[in-house]
Amino acid sequence: MTERAQQLHLSQWSGVFYITGGGSELLSEMLQEPGASNTVLEGTVPYSERSLGEVLGGAPDQACSMPTARALAMAGYEKAILHGGSDYFGFGCTASLATNREKKGQHRAHWAIQTAKDTFCYSAVYSADRVTEEEQLLEDLWDSIDSALLSKNNSLSKNVEHKRANASDDWSKLLNDKTYRHTDSDSDGLLLLPGSFNPMHRGHQKMLQNAEKISQLTGAFEISIKNAEKPSLDYLTLSERLEQMQPYPVWVTNAATFVEKSRLFPSCTFVVGVDTIKRIGEARFYNNESQLMDTALKELKRNKTRFLVYGRVQGQHFESLKDLTLPDSLFLLCEEVPENQFRLDLSSTQLRQDLLTKSHDQSA
Repeated sequence: MTERAQQLHLSQWSGVFYITGGGSELLSEMLQEPGASNTVLEGTVPYSERSLGEVLGGAPDQACSMPTARALAMAGYEKAILHGGSDYFGFGCTASLATNREKKGQHRAHWAIQTAKDTFCYSAVYSADRVTEEEQLLEDLWDSIDSALLSKNNSLSKNVEHKRANASDDWSKLLNDKTYRHTDSDSDGLLLLPGSFNPMHRGHQKMLQNAEKISQLTGAFEISIKNAEKPSLDYLTLSERLEQMQPYPVWVTNAATFVEKSRLFPSCTFVVGVDTIKRIGEARFYNNESQLMDTALKELKRNKTRFLVYGRVQGQHFESLKDLTLPDSLFLLCEEVPENQFRLDLSSTQLRQDLLTKSHDQSA
């Protein structure tokens, strides 16, 4: 592997690495070779649940999974580009390999490489002792780096599944610049339902349809590639989210906050759940500085922003706008949709948890 590390160090690439559960030998081999500082801007092993959550802005649904690997790679990329310049990448790997205790499911690894223009994703299943699995994983990691970053035509192992998403210029600008895009229509006076749509479900569709009846406006969805608390969406994840949203009209932005959204969409009515409007009114999202929150709420008013607020189940209780204690300046921007007018108890979070439970049951 020495020659591979040397070739990477001689390339134009520099990156940030997040590796957990297996694969850390990759960093060791890189750091042993002269020129490592050209390539490795930072290498971190967020092994504990808390450490992993700090990198990702919260605990993932499943630590060893492809979504987690992609998010780690994106977190690495976004940290790398803070150095300025170009030709930066993020590398994320999460593995569950052989140990001295019984494990549920297969021994597996997921890893991803994020650049300004591409998302590369890889998954592999292993079946051996720990030392052998680490050696196999290390070989596979180097093969993927050679292929993705050094444009080598070496073939990946047969047990490695891989995908690649190449960004359009629009998507690359969304991640690396300040812009927004949509297929058509004006951006003034819209009805938008923003969200991460992970996954999209009929509750989103029904809510937007109900909002259209109330407002007498034609609605659309809005998804931001940026997130105020978590790494940005990678290109493959964005592609998957947009595919499930067809044939509905969608605005794709990099506006992580509602203040940013209000600048892109003046006089907009945003369709939101009660949990979202609650967060907008919480001081912790403004570094606990009341002046920052007051400034943000004044800008929302100045941009003629309105919120159509839908209740939702919180624990054992159905919570609606009237149950909240909000700043007056925010409350005046809101219109409540009563429970008797619309209620559909569906949650993307619960759907993900149900899918994860089903997957665990099948692999047990």
